[in-house]
Amino acid sequence: MLPDSRVLALVGLLLPLAGPAYAHHSSAPHFDPAKPVSLVGVVTSFRLVNPHAYLYFDVTGPDGQVSHWNCEMTAASVLQRNGWTEKLFAPGAVVSIEAMSARRDPNGCSFTSAVLSDGTRIARSGVITRGAAPARQNAESSSTPRPPALTTLSGRWITTPRGGGPPGGRGGPGTQNPFITIMTPAGKAAADAYDDRFDDPALRCSPSSIVRGWGEPGGVSEITQTRDAMTIKHEYMDTVRTVDVRTRQHPAAVKRSLTGHSVGWFEGSTFVIETTGFAAGVLLPHPGVMNSEDLRVVERLSLSADGSELTRTYEATDAKFLSAPLTGTSSWTRSTLPVSPYNCTELSGANNVRPGATR
Repeated sequence: MLPDSRVLALVGLLLPLAGPAYAHHSSAPHFDPAKPVSLVGVVTSFRLVNPHAYLYFDVTGPDGQVSHWNCEMTAASVLQRNGWTEKLFAPGAVVSIEAMSARRDPNGCSFTSAVLSDGTRIARSGVITRGAAPARQNAESSSTPRPPALTTLSGRWITTPRGGGPPGGRGGPGTQNPFITIMTPAGKAAADAYDDRFDDPALRCSPSSIVRGWGEPGGVSEITQTRDAMTIKHEYMDTVRTVDVRTRQHPAAVKRSLTGHSVGWFEGSTFVIETTGFAAGVLLPHPGVMNSEDLRVVERLSLSADGSELTRTYEATDAKFLSAPLTGTSSWTRSTLPVSPYNCTELSGANNVRPGATR
């Protein structure tokens, strides 16, 4: 039995911080884990979009005043694999929500969990539980048929939980950037001018960089190999990269971009990708590492013995902004899931707009 919809109370227990495994940005700069909130409201709208789905609902306070709330969720591409549809939160439905308060939007929140009037429980990760059994297992459930082990890089891949590589966020306003020790003075100045609460490229539906493109939690990527090129297609922000395998030389003149120009070759069983020709931008949105046009990234892709796991290590060098290489490692497992259109629609609104600025 849900509490009366007129009740709105702050929860005294600290809710778990929704970290980078759930979102395209770290939650800490935008939402305050020290200010959890429990809300009961009536759904007005549900937008199942990337990079974040949003739930809109009205809450009637003890004084009878109605406030209009918006709650950020994780990416639609992840949620849909767990059975979510736009009908999950129907307009007019009463819903009980646990969330974290937004830092700048008084009626904004980051979704943690919900309970519908029929007892259905919904987790931020996407798992839907009706009664004692989940309505659908995780996207890569044990019942999902897996392709046979392959010795080629080609195929679809899904990110595994993060272990190695850079951390996913600052941990909240005021936390020191952990990469400050490998930045040049120019790199530090660029990082100081960047604020991921307002400058995150994802807020403009931008893929940011090739380092970020590989790292979307739960994201699907597809690799296609031909005699002349390797094509890497990331579901995240509909990013497509083409690696020229006919040469190790980059053209003298290249149109600079966030994904740069890539050439690749095999060293034994390891595929090496060298990318230059970058536009100045954001190498790591969280916590904020900037890159100049001098950026050079070398990636190494290798398969496990049975071909079921892909490991990528990378080294980024930038003479202007980095005094030492920035390195990382990440991995993927084979997947039968399609690379779905991302169709980014950013709905974060006032919570991600720099105070005093207009969006």
